Amino acid sequence: MTTPPPEHGSSVRALLSAVDQDRQALLNLGLSVMGNGGDPFFPVDLLVFGALKRSVSTAAAMVMMVEARNMVCARTLLRTHIDTSLRFSAAWLVEKPHEFATEILKGERIDQMKGRDGKKLTDAHLVATHSDDHPWLSDVYANLSGYVHFSGSHIVDSVNMLEDDGRIQFAVTAEDLNFPDASWVEVLECFRENTEILAKYLEGYRLTKSMSPEQLEAARLAKCHAARTGAGGEG
Repeated sequence: MTTPPPEHGSSVRALLSAVDQDRQALLNLGLSVMGNGGDPFFPVDLLVFGALKRSVSTAAAMVMMVEARNMVCARTLLRTHIDTSLRFSAAWLVEKPHEFATEILKGERIDQMKGRDGKKLTDAHLVATHSDDHPWLSDVYANLSGYVHFSGSHIVDSVNMLEDDGRIQFAVTAEDLNFPDASWVEVLECFRENTEILAKYLEGYRLTKSMSPEQLEAARLAKCHAARTGAGGEG
């Protein structure tokens, strides 16, 4: 009979509960974006459904992997979650978001498409656009990329102990028992902050959908005005 992994400390358990609550809150926000059955439906709404489905599934899996003390999969899921929010946010960097969504549905790769500034929407570019507001993102993203594809990260994780005489002890198990609570806290806190990134864009889209054409045009003009004055005056 398999022995269950030891239970996490109170700080990790509290964060696991918070991730579950975030998942439900994100789902509720997504439903509010969709509105009632008779409301207009736009191509970006398809992105909303896709991002929501991937995010709530990833959150549920993250809770399971942390409870099982499976750090390899937990870090892979964190990288997946970051990918969802980054690529969803790319719709705010293009000139025509609904055409962007339609192209994705046709199978076009986001990293081969370009934003309004002419730059390709690569992962590196998307990370850079968020790094000012989330300074942790660049390093975390780079470190986690090794978990998506087989790499040295997986070799390092298989090492259980380095002996003084140079011998190496490996542990090929589903549980990662050598990580302190602080490591699990870090993974979960990054996961939650990434959920906030996605929620911010969902809320922004919800507000956009609730505006009349006149309000949208006024908001666009205000944004253009702010961009001009922020760049050194209206001239």
